[in-house]
Amino acid sequence: MLRLLPPVFIVEAFRKRSYYKTFSWMISIIGLLAVLIATQQLLKNVEEGYSYKRASGVMDVFEQVNQAERDLTYYYYLSLSSRVDDSLTQRIEWSKKVDDELVALSKRLETMPTSSSSKADVLTEIDEVRKSGYVASNRFFTAVANYKSEILFNQLSLSQDTGKYYSLFSNLFLMERDFGKAGQSLLSADQDKQLDAYELSKIRQARQDLALRNETLTKILSATIGVEDGTARLEINTMKSEMAAYLDVMDTTLSEPALREYETLERISDRYQGSMYRLFNQAVSDVQTEMTDRGSEIIRNAWLMFVATCFIIFALLLLTLSLLRAFRKDLVMLQEEANVFAEGQQQSFYQVPERNDFQPVVHAFRTMTAIISGLLDYNDQKTLEIKQRKAEIESLFSQNTDPIIALAADFKLLHGNDQFQKLVETTEFVTIEELIHPADLNRVRRALNRAIEGHSQTIRCKMIFEADIRNMFVNIIYVPTKSENGIALYLTCHDETDQYRREERITQLALYDVLTTLLNRNGFEQKMTEALAGLQPGELVTVSVRQFRRINDAYGHSAGDLILKEVANRLRRHFIGTGSPARIGGDEFAVLISQQGIVDYHELKRVMELPYYVNGEQINVSISMSMVRYPNDAVAVTSLLSSVDIAMQHAKRDQAGEPVWFESWMSEEYRESVVLEAELREAIVKNELQLFYQPQINLKTGQVEGCEALLRWFHPERGMISPAVFIPIAERSMLIEEVGMWVVQETVNQIRRWEQTPLAMLGVSANLSVKELASGRIVDYLADIRNEHPGIERRMELEITESFGVFSDKRVFDALESLHAMGYQLAIDDFGTGYSSLSYLSRLPIQRLKIDRSFISGEDACSNAPLIETIIKLAHTLKYDVVAEGIEQLEQSESLRKLDCEYGQGFYYSRPIPADEFEVWFMQHQETLKSS
Repeated sequence: MLRLLPPVFIVEAFRKRSYYKTFSWMISIIGLLAVLIATQQLLKNVEEGYSYKRASGVMDVFEQVNQAERDLTYYYYLSLSSRVDDSLTQRIEWSKKVDDELVALSKRLETMPTSSSSKADVLTEIDEVRKSGYVASNRFFTAVANYKSEILFNQLSLSQDTGKYYSLFSNLFLMERDFGKAGQSLLSADQDKQLDAYELSKIRQARQDLALRNETLTKILSATIGVEDGTARLEINTMKSEMAAYLDVMDTTLSEPALREYETLERISDRYQGSMYRLFNQAVSDVQTEMTDRGSEIIRNAWLMFVATCFIIFALLLLTLSLLRAFRKDLVMLQEEANVFAEGQQQSFYQVPERNDFQPVVHAFRTMTAIISGLLDYNDQKTLEIKQRKAEIESLFSQNTDPIIALAADFKLLHGNDQFQKLVETTEFVTIEELIHPADLNRVRRALNRAIEGHSQTIRCKMIFEADIRNMFVNIIYVPTKSENGIALYLTCHDETDQYRREERITQLALYDVLTTLLNRNGFEQKMTEALAGLQPGELVTVSVRQFRRINDAYGHSAGDLILKEVANRLRRHFIGTGSPARIGGDEFAVLISQQGIVDYHELKRVMELPYYVNGEQINVSISMSMVRYPNDAVAVTSLLSSVDIAMQHAKRDQAGEPVWFESWMSEEYRESVVLEAELREAIVKNELQLFYQPQINLKTGQVEGCEALLRWFHPERGMISPAVFIPIAERSMLIEEVGMWVVQETVNQIRRWEQTPLAMLGVSANLSVKELASGRIVDYLADIRNEHPGIERRMELEITESFGVFSDKRVFDALESLHAMGYQLAIDDFGTGYSSLSYLSRLPIQRLKIDRSFISGEDACSNAPLIETIIKLAHTLKYDVVAEGIEQLEQSESLRKLDCEYGQGFYYSRPIPADEFEVWFMQHQETLKSS
């Protein structure tokens, strides 16, 4: 570009010998321009200094805003206190004071020159508070915090300690907001002077937020305030102690809501706010002082620089004019050199006389023009390369499908590419504090600082955009720069929101139950692993719905699902803040409780057994419950679950359904039952089982009309094992089906052996388990037996033991109907000890009731006579025969005969004996009857 300037003026000046005058004018104009530039810089610097002072003045509004916010917060706690001691006068006076302050604040804000959405929000909230009442305001503290943040942080960009003040004031604003909203939440929750579970959960959340916020704020205050400032340190200690007292009152309120120690909260809040706002005002004063001093310094330096610059300019002008006067006679020789340089040649051939004193100047000029020409050519080439590289970078930056952000060294956002602008959806550029989610802000700041130090950084964080919150994978690139306002960092952001949501969904499916949204077994085991790794002892309780299959059969699976959801909701509400509920099986739930001795399990059982309502219909549910302590009873997840399962088996066997604590002997019993189960399987194969027979006597004639087949197990090492021991084990393992089919087959074989003998007309009773009937295999097996041995059904009677809810199971009822249709005789065993409904009893296809032996020969047998008579009359009304078990004396037999009981069975006649001994006994009995 310099070559293209034609030397017309220089050549013409040389030709007319007026170059001295021309250069003098040129130098004067240059000097004048320099003075104008210095004046412009002076005005710019002075304006910058006054901007600091204006920024300091804008912060004066904080004192009035803080006073209104503080008094409104105190009004909430004063209102809480008035609900206890009815000090209405003071509260009304304070309400008038707060109203006056809000009116004054509104007028002050309207007169301020700045206009923004945050200021409009504050004015709107002030009007809403004054119209609707102080308790109705839900956004006043948030709007004030946003307004103060906007005002202060816009001015803090001028401060030299921006980072320190950002952290300090952001936490102060959040603490003011949270403290005010906590008081507002307490007042709102206590409207009816009672605190329910939902309101207590809100108070608990406010308590946690205040504790964390106060801890963060006091740490920042301690780090910001110097050790020598004893007064400020004392204020920080006051804040810590008052917040500790405040949290103690909150804890007392949560544990004992009826105490309502609101007078204490009033005093604590007043002292805490006093210390906090004094520290706030001191910090604002420090910032104002810094900015005022900085502004004065900038103005002073600007004037000094202006005077110095003007002096230098005039000195240079005088020196230049002096040099022109000295060399004006010989400058004509440079005319040709100027022409050569303007034409683009690097060296001229103009000959300067050797004896001319100006020859060295000409040679120096030629050397200078050659160097400048080479530099200009090199500069043109590099300029073209830089333009191409810049175009490539700008294309990569603007057209990238991922958001890219450029940051200065102080983390100020300079600009972003098109994708970033689409996400932001605003013409005003956001700050790093507005862009990064508060939970990730500190981590991102640390990563940016590390990047400035030259270490490459990648980080995952959440970014806040107008539309939503997005999960970003951020790669931080450091750009070395000498300019203070230049680009120092590039942030390339890859949106992982969809992937994060997919992973979150996968985690949800892997760790949470779809129906109830509680933790599933996998998630619960992880929770237990974390709890066992800690030092805090706790408890594990499992809750199971008894006879849940009956609910599904009676009301449908959709009703069963609704019952399970309601069980989950009741557990969730009952253990808010104290336990983690989960669904670990079909109808089985578990709760991990963080402390020991804090749960009343009888009360929990009462709550869980309150009536359930499905589509307007009431359903009563019974609950089994087992508990175990950790680490007392177990220190591993598997052993803990095993222990509570063992206790649950005992709970389910308990008819009353009382909560059962795990005890060490239960493990021994369980291990023993596992061993017995394995040995029972072998016993069936090795023929260690045997049937004993006990006669059933017609009480009117004395004739033996039947017998009951009773199962015995003769173990080669343990001896005879009682059915009361091995039958429950067989039922739990479903080995009862194999045992039941063996009993049926052996009974049939015995009946066939007695054919063509005096015992040929005896009926034989065999016991069936409810679980056998529910599975259905035994029904098919008995059908095959009937087909294989026609008429056998008339000689066999099948006894079913009465128990809770047994006949309400549709599968059991249908099985009995099928057996009755085949011709088998049916009886209810141990009648009177279970919970049979009379409506079920009247519909059952049975022919006989067997009164349990506890009514006949138990401790209360003497007083049971009216009850026995009632049972017999009830059976006769339903056209059932009656068998009385447990007859041990002649008097018992006679009494039952007089009550019209048809049959008797017991030790008075014979104990259960093997088949060959029974045959002998039968013959002797018959002889005795003939002789009598």
